Order: sequence, then C-alpha cells, then structure tokens
Amino acid sequence: MKDDNTTLRALHTFVPNLRRASDRALSVYLPARAEGFDMRHYDIELGQLKRRYRERLDKEDHKIMERELARLREHLEVVKPAGCPALAGFADEPAGLLELVNLPLETEARLEVGPLLLAPIERQLERFPPALIAVVDKEHARLFAAVLDDVYPLEQVRGVDVKHNKAGGTSAPSNQRKADNRTKANLERVIDVIGRDVQSGAYKRIFVAGPEEARAELERLMPPPLKRLLAGHLSAEIDSHRLQHELREQLVLARSH
Repeated sequence: MKDDNTTLRALHTFVPNLRRASDRALSVYLPARAEGFDMRHYDIELGQLKRRYRERLDKEDHKIMERELARLREHLEVVKPAGCPALAGFADEPAGLLELVNLPLETEARLEVGPLLLAPIERQLERFPPALIAVVDKEHARLFAAVLDDVYPLEQVRGVDVKHNKAGGTSAPSNQRKADNRTKANLERVIDVIGRDVQSGAYKRIFVAGPEEARAELERLMPPPLKRLLAGHLSAEIDSHRLQHELREQLVLARSH
C-alpha cells in the first residue's frame, strides 16, 4: 500500500479516527442500498458475511468479528446511509473506533480482522482522486473537499464589497475600474487559500462553481500549477441552502459519464 501521505491522506484528514485502529480491528465492505435505507438489506448482507467467514477465523478473531459487527449494525441504524453504491465499515472497540465510509463504486463484499483493510478504498481513490471545490462569486468563496462519495465543507473566504456607484458621466469608468480591482483582489485571495490547501498533497483535482464571470476570472488568475488541476465546472450558487448536497449530486452525475 502507498504511503498515506499520498493516496490516503485525504481519507485520514476527514476520517481521523481511522488512525486509532490497532492490528485487531474489523474491516467490512458491503454493497449499499441505493433506493434508501432499509436495515433488512444490511441484516442480510452482514448475515451472509458472518456465515462466509465463520470457518475462516480462529476463535479469537471470531469473537472480535461478532463484537464489532454488532457495533457496526447499531451504527448503521443510527447513520442510515443511503444513495451510495457501497460502504466500508471499520470497528475496534478497545481503540474507540467506529466509522462508516461511503464509497463511490461498488466493491466486493468482504470482511477482515487485523490491521485496517484500506486497499479497496485506495483503489477507488486512485480512480476518483480527492478534489477541492471552489464555489465563488466576486466577493467571497466557499471551499469544499470531495473525498470518495462525500463532500466536506472546508472554509469560507470573505472579500470586500465590489458594488460600485451606478452614476454615469466621467466617474463611471473610474468606478468600474475600482470594482474590477476589488474583484481581482478578492479572487486572488481565494487562489491563495486554494494553493495552500493543494500544497498539502491531499487534492489532485479542482472543480470551480459559481457565476460564469467570477468563475472565468478565477481560472484566468490561477497560476499554471493550479490550472493543471482543473477538472471541470459544477453548477451551483454560493448562497444555496443545499449547496453541499447539490455539489455531491453533480459529482455523482459526473462520475457516471
């Protein structure tokens, strides 16, 4: 497996509890129910895994499997995952670990007791590298991270007001230049934040969303290293109350094409 400073860095950033795992943890991969949450689906899948692995595990590992599957089942009932192709579950009660991770691609149902089984996740991250999403207008921006099948809010970048006086006459060009300069300064600040986040090594792609004028200016101002990471545009308004959900929906659609 590759160093977690590369492929797995974003995963550990947003699911930091994975670092707690001992070498006696339970890893489970399951197909999810796309139509919506139904515990009966997961009871069937977990039951099949238990029967399949019962004879493969020694007494101690079997005990760990039973204990941790019970914890994961309870967690499934609380989280009620839906709308993703597959799930990864990680549990290690002595280490205080209990996590579910939504996956963007189907994967083989499997179970393992020992060090965390992250190779299936790593393969999906290689197929769909973590992305930084910048939703911008002329005055501010909201940044998100897209990792596997989830979108996480990062930060907001607030700039100065760029509205200018609508008076005509000789002052109009001057006012327009001031507004343009403020827009440029605001977007350069956004680029500085994007550049800092990308330097962490966690993100391999950049998506940009927002009004076309602000989006185009942001991309024009980007230095070549950031421009090379541009992966496409998403349609979203920065003030939408469902922005995080809308971004995830569009990324799912983009993966299907």
